[in-house]
Amino acid sequence: MKISKKVVTFLSIMYVYVNSGAVVASIVNETEKSQQNLVMIVIDDLRPVIGAYGDTRAHTPNIDELASKGVVFNHAYANVPVCGASRASLLTSLRPTKTRFLNYKSKAEEDVPGAKSLPQVLRESGYYTMAIGKIFHHSRDLDDESWSEGPVSGGISHSTTLNPESDKFKKINQKRPNRPNGPWYESADVDDEDYGDGKAKEIALTALEKLAKQKRPFFLSVGFIRPHLPFNAPKRYYDLHPKDKFEPFFHREKPNLSPDGLKGSNEIHTYHFKDYEYNSDDFHVASQRGYYASVSYVDALVGDIMRQISALGLEENTTVILLSDHGFNLGEHNFWGKHNMLNTALKIPLVIAGPGIAKNQKTNPLVELIDIFPTVTDIANVSDEKEIAGESFMHVLKNPALEHKNQIYSRFKEGDSVVSKDYIYTLYATKTQGREEMLFDLNKDPSETQNAVNQPMYSAVKSKLRSLLVTCMEEFKCETQ
Repeated sequence: MKISKKVVTFLSIMYVYVNSGAVVASIVNETEKSQQNLVMIVIDDLRPVIGAYGDTRAHTPNIDELASKGVVFNHAYANVPVCGASRASLLTSLRPTKTRFLNYKSKAEEDVPGAKSLPQVLRESGYYTMAIGKIFHHSRDLDDESWSEGPVSGGISHSTTLNPESDKFKKINQKRPNRPNGPWYESADVDDEDYGDGKAKEIALTALEKLAKQKRPFFLSVGFIRPHLPFNAPKRYYDLHPKDKFEPFFHREKPNLSPDGLKGSNEIHTYHFKDYEYNSDDFHVASQRGYYASVSYVDALVGDIMRQISALGLEENTTVILLSDHGFNLGEHNFWGKHNMLNTALKIPLVIAGPGIAKNQKTNPLVELIDIFPTVTDIANVSDEKEIAGESFMHVLKNPALEHKNQIYSRFKEGDSVVSKDYIYTLYATKTQGREEMLFDLNKDPSETQNAVNQPMYSAVKSKLRSLLVTCMEEFKCETQ
């Protein structure tokens, strides 16, 4: 049962003014106990290269330990594969459309004026809310409404370099000519806290000490930049991943028969490639190594936060949500980054652990990032006072064998996708080619090498998914059951 802010306020007043307040006091105490603390860790550009997801090349002992205490979602998806738009959609639980949440510049306060954010709803329901690091892509987005304190950047920068050797490699960025980018990876022999993510972690540890002393429940969101480009991480994490662990993706061309609308991200080309030739075997190996090292670095920071939660005695009344804003193409089809409608760019890790949540379980229901908002408010036992698009999967957290959705929806620029457990279908509305289609069988072709949209055996599947997608796009009736 959800207890709204108004009910909590009323009970608190009754507790103060009613002389025979024993019964009311008991209700108030039970209400406070039902409102768990919430820590949401948002990791930029992270695909499920995590041990708990079966990746044997990963070194992620801390996220793996968190997974052993909760539920791992095998089929979690972003609604838009670009940072700004994804985070605005996630934090308002509203879907991207052709007129909102379009790119990294997206701001919730501009795209959906009047919409409430998840931290705003929690704050209005009595939670103390804090943001450290990258939560909204633009830190001032809905900041007055959302946060009791902050947001605090922690000195995070996407491209801070610490290795003196990196100064030799500079590339002029056409969009920001006065701020040239360094190399696309760096391995500096420094402490974790020397990079921006490590600084943010230190601020988060201090914040937890403060929050642990308060009587109010809290929502602390911590955002880490890595493994976002450039792949800058302390040397010790590169040492965990020798070059011979990696090999280039076997299919470096676009998927066979893929439409013109399928494109890659240009982001990696804004960085200097040192002495490497782009798309060479050595380049692919170095890039994968840098990505995995960056993931291991962030995993260590997650471990520090989890140990602080435990040391402060918060573990028994704190739910931890770990997620990413979207996936990442890691050399598949020579795509690097997000910015397209492939499964690798849309699929994300999602791990949730806390009181009342099943332990050491993997679950297969489809969930999408807009579902986080109502699920968190269910965990917090507060009401969603605004109309949102997401649907709570609280029932799955209690019983991971249950289902949630039959399909989810994502979009980016000209591409709109519907994803089921077996297929991903994309419809591109391009100015030059008209409507183009793309269909991958995720069971038979998990690497997405063959666009099967015109194969007769998939005609019924295509027709069904196309109908669902067009209805969602044109009528905004996005059927999920």
